[in-house]
Amino acid sequence: METNTLNEYNELRIGDTVAERTVIAYTKRNERIVGDVYASWVAVCVDETAFHPYVVWTVVARPEGWYAEQGDYCKTLDEALGAYKKRGGE
Repeated sequence: METNTLNEYNELRIGDTVAERTVIAYTKRNERIVGDVYASWVAVCVDETAFHPYVVWTVVARPEGWYAEQGDYCKTLDEALGAYKKRGGE
């Protein structure tokens, strides 16, 4: 998990690092509701040195940093974009 003070109010951006991977596409799923939910996105992230370079995660902005969950690990960008679209990515 990445450390970022008050991350719950930050917006995910292209180029941000989540779990040691770089965000290359994202779609916001939920806005932050204080006392109820954190903001979340479906995101495609990449690490060219990994066996599965692309991963599609649900990324949540928590106070302690970006939290990635529910990954679809992919070998190609086309595979990742297919998983991204199935999750509602635009």
